[in-house]
Amino acid sequence: MRFPSIKTIARELRNINANVEGDCDVRLQVYNNGEWAIRFGLSDYDTDHRGYWGCGLIPGVVDGKVTRFNAYGLARELLDQAKESAAY
Repeated sequence: MRFPSIKTIARELRNINANVEGDCDVRLQVYNNGEWAIRFGLSDYDTDHRGYWGCGLIPGVVDGKVTRFNAYGLARELLDQAKESAAY
């Protein structure tokens, strides 16, 4: 199975981070066919439970400023979690 690269995931996380207010849950979902998505916001709205997942938190925009965070570190964590899930 193919997984997305850390660089690609980090880019998506930075984009989402720049467009949400305050702390926001993020989830990497990787399907068996190699397709993937980053879900964000409340997980209550995740209706597709297929594939392998990793979850984390981004800081978002606070007081009108985009909060910096370690996008590569978070991307690595999400990817590691999804790979661990796939191993079972």
